[in-house]
Amino acid sequence: MNSTHAYLEKWHQGLKSQDQNFLDDILDDECIFTSPIVFKPIEGKEMSKLYLMGAGQTFDMERFDYVRELVDGLDCVLEFETYIGDISVNGVDIIRWNENGKIVDFKVMIRPLQAIHALQTKMSEALIALKQNS
Repeated sequence: MNSTHAYLEKWHQGLKSQDQNFLDDILDDECIFTSPIVFKPIEGKEMSKLYLMGAGQTFDMERFDYVRELVDGLDCVLEFETYIGDISVNGVDIIRWNENGKIVDFKVMIRPLQAIHALQTKMSEALIALKQNS
């Protein structure tokens, strides 16, 4: 198993644990997060963490499943399926790691259009709640 597979395993374990603090260990301080609902990349570990936590509250994590994974060097493409309410979501996480096992770039793409609209509404609500609780 190459190091990227080991890094990816830490990502999967963190998601399964439902302990969002794992993001502190896995995100690089200079991480760039690109959201399907924000027009420009989000910079920095804290904001990247906030958006990933928001996604965790938006998606039905009980039905979240990675259905395909491609690894090339330090890059991973993870296709997933889940739901937002009763809307089926198909998406892709594109992750770049550094040599220290930290995520330096995380990009999310979502389909269909109804899922993007639902994501925008639910994610806005989740981000407001997370900001109020921090």
